[in-house]
Amino acid sequence: MTYFVILGLPRSGTTYLQTLLNSDPRIQCRGESFDPWQIDDDGQKINDFDRLVARDANPAAFFDERLSLRKWGTKDALEAVGIKVLFQHNPRLLSDILPSRPDLKLIFVHRANKLAQFASMRHTEITGEWTRTGAGQPAPKLKAHVHWLTSQCNELANKDFLLGHWLQTLPNQLLTVEYRDMFAPGFDRRVLEHLGLPPGAGLSSPLRKQGNNTVVERYENADEIADYLTRVGKANWLGPELQA
Repeated sequence: MTYFVILGLPRSGTTYLQTLLNSDPRIQCRGESFDPWQIDDDGQKINDFDRLVARDANPAAFFDERLSLRKWGTKDALEAVGIKVLFQHNPRLLSDILPSRPDLKLIFVHRANKLAQFASMRHTEITGEWTRTGAGQPAPKLKAHVHWLTSQCNELANKDFLLGHWLQTLPNQLLTVEYRDMFAPGFDRRVLEHLGLPPGAGLSSPLRKQGNNTVVERYENADEIADYLTRVGKANWLGPELQA
C-alpha cells in the first residue's frame, strides 16, 4: 500500500488533483482531514465539535487513522490512500507529523499565476462556490486595488517558496506539480509513477473552471492591473492560464 499527502495553498489546484486521483479505482484521496472548520472525507463533511476537538487534541493519531484501512468499507482494489494538507491546517503536520513519516509520498501543488490564484480565492469568498461541476453563473468581476492585489500575490508566492524549500529538506519522495501540469499530456503517467502504480484507464475530473480563462478579464479594473503588472515584468499573468 502507498500512502501519500498532497500539499499546497488554497486554490492552487489541490482539489483538482484529488478528483483526478479519485477517478482511478486504485486510489483514494480523503481530502482535507485537518480543515479547521470540519473533517472532509472526499466531499463528506463532518462538523461535530467533539470530533474536531478530538482530532486537534491528538493530530498524530488522527493522521494515522485517516490513512488506515481499518474503518473503510472501501474500493476493492485500493493500492494508494492519501489526504490533503494545506497551509492553514494543524501546524504539527509540518513540525513533526510529516517529518517523522519518511515513507509517505508527497505531492506539492503550486500555481505560478498568482493573479489567477488570487482571483479564484476572492471568487470563493464572495460566492461561496468552492467547486463547479457543470454550467453555472458567470463569475462576478472583482475589484482589487493594485497595492492590495500585490500584497496578496506576494504572500502566496512567498508561502509557496517557503513550503517548497522546506519539503526539499525531507527524505520523502517528492513530486512537484504546477497547476498547468495537470492539463498537459503525460501527467497521468507522471503522477501514477510517483505513487508506484502502472498506467490505468486514464484520470479525469468533473470539475470545471469557474472564471474567465483570460485572467485579467476577471477584474473590474483590468486596465489598471494590466498596466502595473506589465511594468513590473509580470505581463505573463494577464492572458489565458490554460491553452484552449
